[in-house]
Amino acid sequence: MDGQNFDPTHRWFDLCYRNQIAINDAVAMGNQLVNAYEESHRHYHTIDHVYACLNLLDGLPLSGQSKDMLEYAIWFHDAIYEPQSRDSEEKSALLAHDWLDKHGVIYAGEVKKIIELTADYNQWRPTQETEQFFHDLDLAVLGSVHDIYQEYAEDIRKEYWHLNDDDYTSGRVSFLENIMEKENIYQTEAFHSMFELSARENIHTELTELLKK
Repeated sequence: MDGQNFDPTHRWFDLCYRNQIAINDAVAMGNQLVNAYEESHRHYHTIDHVYACLNLLDGLPLSGQSKDMLEYAIWFHDAIYEPQSRDSEEKSALLAHDWLDKHGVIYAGEVKKIIELTADYNQWRPTQETEQFFHDLDLAVLGSVHDIYQEYAEDIRKEYWHLNDDDYTSGRVSFLENIMEKENIYQTEAFHSMFELSARENIHTELTELLKK
């Protein structure tokens, strides 16, 4: 996904300004987030993923606090990303909560919960509208056009470089099969209508290739 025309600093500052966060604090955390998403071990979970989610968010029928809540969740949800660790989501959620709470953002707890739920998409049962939208935003890549999906799958494999092919294939197949078993991959009507069929086609294709190995 090409994020070359996206200015993340500008977007971040707009969000923080709306929530009355001091410019110096916004600059410090903005730099921390951008640096995190530029870490060398990332291939899919980069600033381009943030950009893609924000771009989709702008097309949703949301505004005010609900939209800001989701935007903060997008910024922070992969702030800490270490494929060899099992607690990246928990650490990212805590980073978001502590920083937002320190700056008087009243929905810091909701942002924390949304990020924590991303730890296991196969077990996550979003109940609130904001949770459902975030779930679908983060998984929208599954329903992208074939070339983008293929790039995504290849980038995920690169991030799990520490696994041998057999272990990676086993884990990836389990993840994809669990998604395919769901009655609906996407939780909202907007995403279901746009991406459900293409997501199932993409996943079926990847599973076929993985099971040949």
